[in-house]
Amino acid sequence: MSNRTYADELFPQEVIEQHEEEMDISTNSVVLVSSPNPVEEANARIHVGWMTTRLDANENSDRQIAAYCTELGKFKYNFVVFPIGGVVRAYWKPSESIEIHPPCIDLPDVQLSNSLWETYINGKISEWIDCDSPDPLFAALSEEHLLKELNYVCYMGLQTMTIELKRISSPKTSAILNKWIWTRNTRFTVWIQLPAAIEKCLDYDGSTATASSDLWTIWSDFRNQCNNFSGVYLQVVLSLGANLPDELIESKLVERWKAEPLAGFVVESELFVTGRHGEACLPNAHLLLLKSLWSSDSLRLVLRATTDTFKYNMTIKSEYSLALRQAVRDVHFRRRRDDGSTDSAHSLNVGEYRDVLQAPLQPLSENLDSGVYNTFEQDKLKYEVYGEAVEGALKDLGADGRRQCIVYLLGGGRGPIGTKILRAEKEYNLKFRAGKDPLKVKLYIVEKNPNAIVTLKFMNARTWKRRVTIVESDMRSLPGIARDRGFEQPDIIVSELLGSFGDNELSPECLDGVTEFLKPTTISIPQKYTSYVAPIMSSHLHQTIRAQSIPFLSRALPAHGRGEPELDEEGTWVQRYPQGHVRNNMDQIYVVFLSKYIALADKTKPVFTFDHPNFQNTTNERSNCIEFKMDRNADVMGFAGYFDLQLYKNIMLSIEPSTHTSGMMSWFPAVIPLRHQLRVANGDKIRLKIERKVDAKGVWYEWCVELEKPTGEITTTPVQNPNGESYYMRM
Repeated sequence: MSNRTYADELFPQEVIEQHEEEMDISTNSVVLVSSPNPVEEANARIHVGWMTTRLDANENSDRQIAAYCTELGKFKYNFVVFPIGGVVRAYWKPSESIEIHPPCIDLPDVQLSNSLWETYINGKISEWIDCDSPDPLFAALSEEHLLKELNYVCYMGLQTMTIELKRISSPKTSAILNKWIWTRNTRFTVWIQLPAAIEKCLDYDGSTATASSDLWTIWSDFRNQCNNFSGVYLQVVLSLGANLPDELIESKLVERWKAEPLAGFVVESELFVTGRHGEACLPNAHLLLLKSLWSSDSLRLVLRATTDTFKYNMTIKSEYSLALRQAVRDVHFRRRRDDGSTDSAHSLNVGEYRDVLQAPLQPLSENLDSGVYNTFEQDKLKYEVYGEAVEGALKDLGADGRRQCIVYLLGGGRGPIGTKILRAEKEYNLKFRAGKDPLKVKLYIVEKNPNAIVTLKFMNARTWKRRVTIVESDMRSLPGIARDRGFEQPDIIVSELLGSFGDNELSPECLDGVTEFLKPTTISIPQKYTSYVAPIMSSHLHQTIRAQSIPFLSRALPAHGRGEPELDEEGTWVQRYPQGHVRNNMDQIYVVFLSKYIALADKTKPVFTFDHPNFQNTTNERSNCIEFKMDRNADVMGFAGYFDLQLYKNIMLSIEPSTHTSGMMSWFPAVIPLRHQLRVANGDKIRLKIERKVDAKGVWYEWCVELEKPTGEITTTPVQNPNGESYYMRM
């Protein structure tokens, strides 16, 4: 008896398990296994769908959906975009001479099992429905029947549905969908299909679209009208016709779709051309577009017949599905390979952190745990560079022939930099004191975390041969402790106290606390660090930040703002948010391994710089206004933050994109969000006004954005995080 399932019969397709090599346990050798046929492998991995049109379906298709799908499955199509009300209803045209009565929904559900509907059918809203028609009667009729079809999608249990936009502005359609997705307990994914060209859109009054419009703006307006609902459930689909518009060719405009919830592409059959060997293939422009935006194999390709050629040459269906898969077959693999060869973050498997929001650490007010220290210590390169900086400082100090150098490591953690300091001593002596009196480092490690002190004592006994003096104290108390215990003043102080935005883990405040204990000649490693910003676009990040919620059992956990947990009248601890949860979410700085985003500036710009030692006792309060000129229409969700640091002379570490230290995985970028995405146009100027404020208990940032139009009109967003209510770094 055959083991094939109904799904196999409906969409016949072999699923190939790809194993490049297997281990033969009996011989402990590697046995090479032949790779599967690349065509079959692509069939299983890359999903191509068929969009039903009046050119290939008829009234019988509505009641013969299983046979219709089975036939398409033979040509290697994985799913069908089929009219949710049936073909007869979908292509009905109202007549002015008769009373308007569209056909009833007539796509019986019992033709397929529920699981097959869910897996293989994407329900498309009838083409005639136009809620934004200038004809008020027809618009009202459309609204009524759009709701009926949405209800039927829910009844059928479909996982995805498609609405094709016809107009530049669709306020009534978006209003209906906005209410539906926010108020109904249904979770199907809505594909918003854009036309192939802006010229195919209509203005609200029925006239043709103007040249000043673009497809991205149509989608962005619709997304905003749906209150930026989750990109998991509200996604955009691009239609590709024979002639691509400029906005799908020019790279700066194309890349905007990388920051949007792109579900895939509807490819019109008329665009295919014949290759050198007679095969069907895509034109180069279309091929480049697909490869540019093919971020993962979870994207979908849908073929839409725009000619009746398929009626007379059925093999073309197979040729076109093959051509689509071949176009993107290796894109994702190659991108991952290339990323892995140039970015250690990829090779060290940090994919699980992509676009995941993390709160910046507050090591001054909180003690880190062993797992956090362990994560830090995986970045061997960072500590190697620290060692080089210490060796460089020893070389300069040792030029006078001294035999001892006093070094303080401020914030020792579990000791990785301590090990590098002692290694730097050894390397210096081998290079510059061979056969001479060696230079001896006397090392003090200051650490406030009592748990890390246990590890430091263990390291001192086992690895450092008890050469290190361990001081359990907040480094800001070091001057008094040193006086009481007779410690020598340092020749070098070394610290690693920086966050993703440079000073956001209070390195300036920490290091200023030891300044009175330093010699005028004391060298600080690092000597200087600077933060940078660039505007970014990412609807995904905006939605993710806004949607954060607090589970009931976590409601008493301390927030990141100035307020602290309180005991309520019921005797339960609770963290209150008088500013509201959404505002609290949007007024914080996050650490994010950025993925679904684009930068809206070619270069970052500097924000704050700190120099050490701070012998002039310069205030750590700062303010700056950073201006960027926009070169395209976009939605600014906020700013990406970076920093670089000068450890010693020309020895640097950096996460700033243009100078990023190759191979370093530490410090994901910071994200400074705006409460609402800010629509900008080509030629606009935006200015980030940001302040670093300090009081007796902590430090915080306040920021807002000023938007200037080419006309000189200026608007300003509200100041975010006033008085540190949502993000406050405690001292």
